[in-house]
Amino acid sequence: MPDQNEVASGPVPRARVLRIPVAEKILAPFNQGDLDSLCGVYCVMNAVRFLFPELGREKSIGLFQVLSENLTTNRVTAHETVGLGIEIPTVYALVEAACDYLQEVLEAPISMAMLTSKVRRFDDLWAALREGLRGNQVAIIGLSGRHDHWTVAYRMTARTIRLFDSDSMKVLQRARCSLRDPRVPYQIDPDEIILIRRGGVVGSRF
Repeated sequence: MPDQNEVASGPVPRARVLRIPVAEKILAPFNQGDLDSLCGVYCVMNAVRFLFPELGREKSIGLFQVLSENLTTNRVTAHETVGLGIEIPTVYALVEAACDYLQEVLEAPISMAMLTSKVRRFDDLWAALREGLRGNQVAIIGLSGRHDHWTVAYRMTARTIRLFDSDSMKVLQRARCSLRDPRVPYQIDPDEIILIRRGGVVGSRF
């Protein structure tokens, strides 16, 4: 015959488990953007929206569709775009597609150029980028290090870069940036910077 103490104590652990509030077992839901690597697409969207606020929601949706189609044209797989992110040649192609779209829907002149690749010192990079952001221009910048990310810069000072960013980043401190120093949180590659200007000759590369 089983021991009465064993019978009486048997259900207790199970009863305690059932009393745990359901809410304590549920993790917070992911938000759009938490897991994907679409910042390369959104940086082009945001660069255009910063320069052309009159674009509006409907035409912005059209631009997003154009950029999505351009990814297919450039044979970038969904896995690469969503899971791994895109490289500078693809970002450049997206900017070209955005320029064509703007000329079609707004008849708006827009020009683009890569930052000079002759930069070898961080001080030179900072000075060149600061010069490039003067006037009605923005820069798409590739970050690596703590945060592998494409972002949009619209203004610089001697110590900061102001951002128009898809991941809610607002500012980069110069002291936290470098060219290649892994001890510093953010590295900026001069070969991964695209300057975009409102105005100029349509399709020009200033």
